[in-house]
Parts: sequence; C-alpha cells; structure tokens
Amino acid sequence: MKQAKVLFFLIFTLVLASCRPTARQTVADVVQPTDSTEAVTSADTLRLVIADKSLSQTDSVVQARIINPNDYDVSYGQEYTIERETDGHWQQVPFPKDFGFTSVLSTIAAHDSATVYGHIRLLHLATGHYRLTKQIDGRTLSDDFYIPAPSPSPHLSIGKKLLDKVS
Repeated sequence: MKQAKVLFFLIFTLVLASCRPTARQTVADVVQPTDSTEAVTSADTLRLVIADKSLSQTDSVVQARIINPNDYDVSYGQEYTIERETDGHWQQVPFPKDFGFTSVLSTIAAHDSATVYGHIRLLHLATGHYRLTKQIDGRTLSDDFYIPAPSPSPHLSIGKKLLDKVS
C-alpha cells in the first residue's frame, strides 16, 4: 500500500510539472502579443495634449490636458520640464535658480481629464520648437509647441509709411 501511495505521488507530480509552461513558452508569449493585446494597449494610452500649439514670446503659460482613458485613476505631481529642439535633439531648458514646484499629488479619475499649466514666462523662450514633458503614473508624456518669430506690428508699418511721406 505504501508503494502505491509513492507511485501515485510521483505520477501526480509529473502531471503537474508537464502542465506548467516552460520558460521558453512564456517568453515567446510575451514577445509576440496577440492582436487583442495590441488593441488594448493603444486604446488605454494616457495622453498629454497642449491646447494651443503656437505661443508668443509674451505668453506666460502653456496649457495642456492630461487625458486618462483607463479604467483606473492615475496620479501626478506638479513638476514638468520644458525642452527645446536644437539640431534634431531635445535639450532641457534650465529653470531660473529661484524657480520651484509645490509638492502636491493630484489624481485624475478613470475616464477623466485634467488641465495642467507649464509656466514659461520666467524662461524667456526665444523663437523655436519646444515641448512640455511630465512624468505621470510612471510614464513620460510630452507634447510640443512653437514660438514663432514675432510679426511686425501693423502700427509700426503705418508709422513707417507716414515717415516716408514726410521725408
């Protein structure tokens, strides 16, 4: 009877061991996602979207929305970076020494959004291509914006025409 129990235990252990996927099978499943996995990944993408893509050098803030299409809440802090594209590479714009962030943790509910602001007035941004970057729920999100060259004021051209007539 004792031998039968040992034999049963060995057979039972072999059956359980053969049902478990091998390490090679587990890696293959992860490397080759199914179509439904890809659809879920693209449908639940947390996004940061800048409202106005073209700002002037006198604007004081960049306004953006964080959109959470997920079935769970996400949290974020007030910190952000501003980066400028130079020769195809992004470089962080340094903040002034007296610039700081309030330590506040904010939450966006599932299927909701929130407005965030990037204060840029103290950065004295020149004409160029920039982006606002935030760390949200362990992910790096960003969206870009532009500061175009200032256009001449219509009042200046009228004044120039008057001066040309007088001379």
